[in-house]
Order: sequence, then structure tokens, then C-alpha cells
Amino acid sequence: MDKVYNLLNESLKDKPIAVTDNFIWFITDIGIAALLKNNNVNYKKLDVEKEALKIDLDLSREEKEFIRLDKKIIFLFYS
Repeated sequence: MDKVYNLLNESLKDKPIAVTDNFIWFITDIGIAALLKNNNVNYKKLDVEKEALKIDLDLSREEKEFIRLDKKIIFLFYS
């Protein structure tokens, strides 16, 4: 898992592909990452896939993984 964390950390330093109400979106070597903008929001009630559609990303068929990285909350989508 350290390899995944390192890849994500590096990708979060890149320019995001989009920003929505609750997430900053990044392309990574392993998939699409949605970084929660405000950790005080109840992320369990957010519909991350619906928000992705606002930026023309259909992630409904992708695998989804929830990751806590340091103090960051990330949803990772991959095939």
C-alpha cells in the first residue's frame, strides 16, 4: 500500500483536471483521484459519482476505493 500512497502523494502535486463543489480531481498512474476539499464535510453523504458527471466523468463502472492519506480524504477510481 505504500506504493499506492506514494503515487497518490506525487499525483496530488500535479495540476488538477477539474474542481467541483466538494472535490479536486486528479489523474494518477493508477486511476482518477477525487480529493475532498473540506475534511469537515460528512463524505459518507456525498455522491462522488454524481459530482464526477458534472465534469463529464462517468465513473459508474470503475472500482472505487476510499483512502485516508495523512489528513487527506481521497476516493480513487480505477479499472
